[in-house]
Amino acid sequence: MRRYERLAVAVVALVLASCGDTHARTSAPPPAVGTTRVADRGNIAAPKGTSRRSSPPATRRATRHLGAVPGTTVVATLISGGVPRSYRLHAPASLDDSAVRLPLVIVLHGASGNAARVELRYHWDPLSDRERFFVAYPQGVSDQWNASLTHGVDDVSFLATLIAHLERTLPVDSRRVFVAGMSNGGAMAYRVGCSLSGQVAAIAPVEAPNPGCRPPRPISMVAVHGLADYQVSFASAQQSVAAWRTFDVCPPDPQIERTGPVTRQVWPSCAAGTSVALYAVANSGHEWPGSSPPLPGHDRPSLDLDATQVIWTFFKQHHS
Repeated sequence: MRRYERLAVAVVALVLASCGDTHARTSAPPPAVGTTRVADRGNIAAPKGTSRRSSPPATRRATRHLGAVPGTTVVATLISGGVPRSYRLHAPASLDDSAVRLPLVIVLHGASGNAARVELRYHWDPLSDRERFFVAYPQGVSDQWNASLTHGVDDVSFLATLIAHLERTLPVDSRRVFVAGMSNGGAMAYRVGCSLSGQVAAIAPVEAPNPGCRPPRPISMVAVHGLADYQVSFASAQQSVAAWRTFDVCPPDPQIERTGPVTRQVWPSCAAGTSVALYAVANSGHEWPGSSPPLPGHDRPSLDLDATQVIWTFFKQHHS
């Protein structure tokens, strides 16, 4: 009898231990494969009038494995071509319903730039919080992008992987994915428009030429360029826009609007519901208009145009 009593006690103990182990495993799920949490939340200040309150449980479930707490930025990595690649991700301050899928804007730094500096200076985060969209700031290898496909880094594959990953892990609307970039990053935006036209709804190259590619299908595009940019001439921007208008089968005559030193040309009603626009900014050099603070040794940003705002206004009118 004592032998059976000891056996029963052992079985009960084993069951209790098993239950305790199950609770330990399920109470703290590991991060998603290919992502790394970095505790740099709070580095980018929330805009005035917003708060960083915790999101509802459904939203936390949608973003917890990336650490994408509403109103904050995290740094994450994923593997592309066998190489770890990093990016910064800002989640909008208001994520009140995980059933609603939000736009995604990818912003590419220029050569010798970096993702953190772009996030600080171009002011996409406050706009993201107000307008409710995600912003990703990928980091190029050696602080540049292989827009011309002249060396071994496959940045097209990296950005395609990043888009697919964020669509899979966040409440991102796959029909409203957009890419903007400055200089070398703008050239990469052109390359993405050509290579990933099925994944991206519109692109926005700033102070950048087309690296020599053609999209297989129409895709909307807005370009911003300074007339005093002596690194990438305005003539090259005009040529790139003219070629894109041909790709999108746009009407020949634009709608033109002049506001002080800013001239906006828009070619609406292009093929497949696309459109093309060009903002020309007088006395503006090789710098993102409206950015701040100024960088030593760089052209001073024009204060006559908020490039971030006009790009977003263009983006939100389009979907794929």
